[in-house]
Amino acid sequence: MKRFFAGIVVLLLEPLLGCGFAAIAQTPQATELPGKLFDIQKTWKIGGEGNWDYLTLDPVALKLYIAHGPVVQIVDVNTGALAGQVTGLRDAHGIALDDNGQYGYVSDGPANEVKVFDRQTLEIVSTVATGKNPRAIVFEPVSRLIFVICPDAMTSESRIPRRTASGSNVPASSDPFVKSTVTVIDADKQKTIADLDLPGKLGFAQADGKGLVYVNVTDRNQIAYFNAQGIESRLRKRAGEAPQDGSKPAGPNDPTLTLDWSDTAQERQSGPKPLHTIRIGDCQSPRGLAIDSTNQRLFVACENMKMQVLDANDGQVLTTLPIGAGTDAVGYDASRGLIYASNGGGVGSLTIIRQHQTDSYAVIQELPTRARARTLAVNPASGEVYLVTNVTGFDLTHNGGIGGLKTSELAGSFQVLVVGSLSN
Repeated sequence: MKRFFAGIVVLLLEPLLGCGFAAIAQTPQATELPGKLFDIQKTWKIGGEGNWDYLTLDPVALKLYIAHGPVVQIVDVNTGALAGQVTGLRDAHGIALDDNGQYGYVSDGPANEVKVFDRQTLEIVSTVATGKNPRAIVFEPVSRLIFVICPDAMTSESRIPRRTASGSNVPASSDPFVKSTVTVIDADKQKTIADLDLPGKLGFAQADGKGLVYVNVTDRNQIAYFNAQGIESRLRKRAGEAPQDGSKPAGPNDPTLTLDWSDTAQERQSGPKPLHTIRIGDCQSPRGLAIDSTNQRLFVACENMKMQVLDANDGQVLTTLPIGAGTDAVGYDASRGLIYASNGGGVGSLTIIRQHQTDSYAVIQELPTRARARTLAVNPASGEVYLVTNVTGFDLTHNGGIGGLKTSELAGSFQVLVVGSLSN
């Protein structure tokens, strides 16, 4: 019946729109498409309260880790059941997993800490201090370092409005006093070994698995990247050794080294530049980030409803694709050549993009999901995509009349949406 009425609408509109209708209605087609498109196949209600942030999948144990308020929920993706949770957090934001299946690392924003937990017992085994308000977190396997993104650690001078010679305000995107901290943790020793001061307000981070770490710089429309192994070599300085790269040497009671790569660094580092940036063109406030490590491609989801595909070697913008509103994460399924952008704005949607060969891309579906389903994880084994959200409503027992009604979370409604191909 729905298809019947859809056909009537098309027939009525086509004479009005003329030959331009086909160009408006037709979805861009990739060279090869899946046999069938995608749908929400299952919904797992797991409950819990509070805001949520990033999702991380363990592709070996097939466990989905969800940063959800004061806990990390772990879902068995084979059954959809809640397998346990990590407690003792104030507000979880991101989860990183080491490559030997032993430990997980959670950024606890208000605590300015990373909590390390045993992935078998789910008990917290250690606590590591970080910069202020840690958010995204990534494990880099070559150096076995963990990078914790602590955005916008502004200096006191930045609170004073800066002006040009003509008296106009300096845009935040070019304000040299805006900087962030990246706390570097030794995964094996479970301790902080360095703080990196980087320019701009940092967002999501990803490692390419070959030693490079990429980070969105949201207020400058850039991606910053650095070599983790290069940082590791810098950290071998002996305490008190004279710095040659803008760093402050660690003292006998201070094992943490600070590398100042911000715009306001007093000393310029010698040798090759340790921090590189890529400007990403017509991309406002880059949010999600994923990497095709084989072909050295970056997929960047932007706040202005665009995704840009970049050549990681030279920063060239290869193509720009439309995505939905309120994006916060990108996932890449290398074996199937599919890129996903989770969009939590409006009613919510999942933009699905097909990669054919290396540099041919097309949107093949804009799947309606749920409002606020803005983060995701991809299962490389099954091809499933996991998103999370909740259900909100109005408390009709409120005595303030219609004008005083406020939306609130429906208790127990937090859920995982499982998206899969209809051909499965």
